[in-house]
Amino acid sequence: MSEEGIVIHHLVNRVLIRFAAVVLLGTGAVPTLMAAQPSQPRLAAQETDEFDRLRREGFDALYNMDYTAAHDRFESLGQLAPRHPAAPLYQATTLWLEILNRQRRLRSNLFSGNSFFAEAEEKVDPAIDKRLRAFANAAIGRSQQALAAHPNDTEALYYQGMTHGLIASYEATVTRSFFSALRNGLASVRLHEQVLKLDPDYVDARLTTGTYNYIMGSLPLYVKILAALGGYRGSRERGLEAIRTVAEHGRWANDDARVALLTFYARERRYADALQTVSVLAQKYPQNYVFQLERAGLLIELGRGAESRRIFEALLDNPSRLSVADLVHYQYAEALAAQGQPDEALRHFVAAATAPKAAAELEARATLRAGQMSDLLGRRDAATRHYRRVLDMPNVYDSHEQARRGLKQAYRNAN
Repeated sequence: MSEEGIVIHHLVNRVLIRFAAVVLLGTGAVPTLMAAQPSQPRLAAQETDEFDRLRREGFDALYNMDYTAAHDRFESLGQLAPRHPAAPLYQATTLWLEILNRQRRLRSNLFSGNSFFAEAEEKVDPAIDKRLRAFANAAIGRSQQALAAHPNDTEALYYQGMTHGLIASYEATVTRSFFSALRNGLASVRLHEQVLKLDPDYVDARLTTGTYNYIMGSLPLYVKILAALGGYRGSRERGLEAIRTVAEHGRWANDDARVALLTFYARERRYADALQTVSVLAQKYPQNYVFQLERAGLLIELGRGAESRRIFEALLDNPSRLSVADLVHYQYAEALAAQGQPDEALRHFVAAATAPKAAAELEARATLRAGQMSDLLGRRDAATRHYRRVLDMPNVYDSHEQARRGLKQAYRNAN
């Protein structure tokens, strides 16, 4: 991959790890449309009050991480409107977020640093992969059928763009097929640009184009110059403004936009803005533990460690959170490490690694970090035991490399 490609690859993937179906940077062509065959009404005509109720209830369940209820509502939606692409798109989205939750990848900073971008094949359950792709293909097929009847149907163009964005997100965060992710991101941006040309008031589509603007505006200067020569420009602030517009005035993508803002504000070190954004989400979706973890992490950045600890302790004391105790302990440990408390951090890293049904990736990373905390505390024998244990586990990004480095030389905090 070229140096320019590597930079774009890294920036795009940092955006995609967030669980909103935010789409990728790209320059792909819009699929060629068939001649008009007006055999069915435009998609908007199929969106009845009952359609909107099921969609709203499905979204609420999805953001509250009740995936069973979300699947149920979207299945009912598909029965109500069997020719509309919304139901299979939402079913595919639900499957994707279920996978990320099971793999503990719903937090963007979980495995930060360049090691996250190491090329590695990920094992995906073939049955789930097949089911997700079947839903996505059905959504694209239904969008294309609607466009065959009405080539300027903005709803059909929007849903086709959303589906390509969902595939891009899945490929980048689960299968780690980055070229496939980029290819699908290509059409998503251009389809939503076409939506906005046809209807400038279609606010939800601005989430995609705003993300594109932000990423283009975030590229290093020398890459920006190369991109500008190809006719591609962007602006971080224009991108953020577009996404804020969706958060405030969008029809269905408001919360997706808030999640995107949360990601970008944190990247910009605008921690107060990020905290305000995630607080809205946490209040609206109290069952979503990820938003609580995000709040806790941002409070650390704002120097409000006592408040952060209370959130972590409340999550650990909540019996309904036992299934994600590994992630809560891990994030708590990282927060403590950031506050210069390696002894307490070590305790929680060990708890994360030994939690019942701990995710394999998290177990490996927690064990590695336990070794590093042991080194900081001068417990070299314990540190080497942790590093050797890491080498007996699956290699998570560069965990084996870091463990070997730790065996050769004691870890020292880079800060």
